[in-house]
Amino acid sequence: MIYQKPIFRTMADTALNIEFGDETNIPLNFKILALDSAIAANPPRGLLETNPQVRTLGIVYNPLVTTRPNLISVLSDLIESLGKIVKLPSRKVIIPALYDDPWSRECAAAFGVRDNMEYIAEFNHMTPAQVIEAHTACDYWVTGVGFVPGAFMSYAMDPRRRIGAPLYRTPRSWTPARLLNFGGTTSTIYPIRVPGGGQLFGRTPINIFEPEQSNAIFKDSPVLAKAGDRHRYVSISRDEYNDIRAEVEAGTYEYQISEDLLDCAEYIAWLEGLGEPAEKRDPGSSWRTE
Repeated sequence: MIYQKPIFRTMADTALNIEFGDETNIPLNFKILALDSAIAANPPRGLLETNPQVRTLGIVYNPLVTTRPNLISVLSDLIESLGKIVKLPSRKVIIPALYDDPWSRECAAAFGVRDNMEYIAEFNHMTPAQVIEAHTACDYWVTGVGFVPGAFMSYAMDPRRRIGAPLYRTPRSWTPARLLNFGGTTSTIYPIRVPGGGQLFGRTPINIFEPEQSNAIFKDSPVLAKAGDRHRYVSISRDEYNDIRAEVEAGTYEYQISEDLLDCAEYIAWLEGLGEPAEKRDPGSSWRTE
């Protein structure tokens, strides 16, 4: 549910979490991003950092400059003043992807589990081709960035295209960088080689985390994704993958990113017109290794 009033939760002695609800909900995330923008425009005294996520906004502050009650009072007034969220800035980011790729299959085999794409297709009562079609058919809304450098959480903006699969029961000790994966209905990309439990189903040739900041797109930050982005995936061939990867490694690839505004009110009205279905709940023990 979306709470009538956000709940302020204490996170140690230097941070708060403002919780707006207890579900995965894109319109709920609009409220969080609108508040984050309002805070950035008029930061409270003692604020150090904010961290928007799918249903919460993290607040880090200096306890030598402000107090928890003072900060909550200021933030509560700011929340009350927000009003109806009409539009939000939102970048459109095109992400090329080689689906049903050899690296995902190799990783599954290394950990003794079924081909992840086959499992995702079976779990959603689809064929692998239909999984690819669904994943490339709508934008994915980025609700927050974090976990490991460059990682993000995103959700299908068209609920009719919402697919996913449960995480591994036992996480892998390694995952190749840039692999697309599902964890429940969360779609994301592993930015670097890390442990993980997401179901793997493709690989992008572009960097989503570039600590060297070689490409111009990373000049202000080594992280590509931003909360409020809309990611659109495009299926490519192995030859296209190789060509793009070569450009990325040379620092000459032109990232396809456009600045825009999302009409939040129009999107919410569209969802209501669809009769937005309930979030698909993933059974906790549906992963099979046979």
